[in-house]
Amino acid sequence: MVTLIGADLAWRSQKNHTGLVAFRGGKAGATFLDIKEDVHDLDGVVDFVKHCRTENTVVAIDAPLIIRNRSGRRPCEAAITERFAEAHAGCHPSNLTLYPSPGGVELAASLEGEGFSHIPSSRSGWSRRGCWFFEVYPHPAHVVLFGRRRIIKYKKGPVASRRIGLAEFRREIKQRILRASGSLRPTDRLCALLDLDLKSLRGKTLKSYEDTLDAILCAYLAFHLWRWGWQRSEMVGDLESGYIVLPTVALNDVAS
Repeated sequence: MVTLIGADLAWRSQKNHTGLVAFRGGKAGATFLDIKEDVHDLDGVVDFVKHCRTENTVVAIDAPLIIRNRSGRRPCEAAITERFAEAHAGCHPSNLTLYPSPGGVELAASLEGEGFSHIPSSRSGWSRRGCWFFEVYPHPAHVVLFGRRRIIKYKKGPVASRRIGLAEFRREIKQRILRASGSLRPTDRLCALLDLDLKSLRGKTLKSYEDTLDAILCAYLAFHLWRWGWQRSEMVGDLESGYIVLPTVALNDVAS
């Protein structure tokens, strides 16, 4: 049994909304467990993790968790940008000049204080047991998992175009992630969330919905890595300069 938590962290400013969802299950799949809304600080994130955690718990976080460079990009960000620039999935730069007190780094330290650790980077150290966390980045994950040439665009632009992108994103979640064998399993509550009328959302509510969808993808990435380990994921970067974990195969190829 494992608990899988996805966190789309508002790491640049705690005034913004953080998306948090949790699933629980095993190798055959994980069922939707809980969602936390209206979280705007790191204490709320840690409280949610503590509330949901079990003996084996994996947290996938969309935010830089290790930043040691004073300027420029982290090496992992440069590598992903080079690989995924044509798909519009490059990384924004993270450094200590732009972000002298990054929320992701603080969250990582808080989780370590609760007995979690960064994901083991070597195949020899791999285990499904324990409590660990790791950094993810949804945009290149879209490209790989959904077999896309370009990312789904739902982050910027007019409200109408963002709604179109969000509709496409959640369609991919419903048709690929939730229907894949040995994946995340929906509940009535999750289905209602994924069928929400997008025309009723605008402003902060639209942004919060976007964060929640990102958190669902993060939770799947937690399951993906926990289930298949480094056979179907890779660590771009390292534990010294920073890293991002990416899936390496499309969802159509992970049914077994």
